[in-house]
Amino acid sequence: MPTMKFLINCLITVAACCTTLASAQTAPTKPGAVLLELKAYGINGEPFTQDRIRGKVAIVFYWSTSCAVCRDSLPELRTNLGGWRDKPFALVTVNVDKNSGDWLAYERIQGQTQAQQPKGLIAVRQDEGISVPIKLPLTLLVDAKGKVIARFEGRLAPEAWDGVADLMP
Repeated sequence: MPTMKFLINCLITVAACCTTLASAQTAPTKPGAVLLELKAYGINGEPFTQDRIRGKVAIVFYWSTSCAVCRDSLPELRTNLGGWRDKPFALVTVNVDKNSGDWLAYERIQGQTQAQQPKGLIAVRQDEGISVPIKLPLTLLVDAKGKVIARFEGRLAPEAWDGVADLMP
């Protein structure tokens, strides 16, 4: 039969592991500064090209209409975009819905409720056949050379906006 000291040590170890896992899910991960590869198209079917964000710091936000956290983050993203409108910054929202009609309906509603699309906003849909991120939302911080500097899974991290400020010329 295990001793009380042994059981307490086991509980402490389990608690430490759980704390480590919880913080790992919210902390940014450095993907090794790989180039952003995004195969997507706009609402009118035009292909997304890297030239649209070349020379700009970008937030690339992967989302789905079925993800409540994603939908809740979109207004914050658009609001923060306004603060960077006179800077070399782009916000790329990448929809990954299985049904493109869900994305189109969402974008249509956005178009009716906003006077115009904010400067620097690029709304696209990821090409079908490309794997969808496991955890949504997914936010990538991309530098002006097109390199992914940081990756954040889950709720929109304030560190992403700090990273934008750090990368601005």
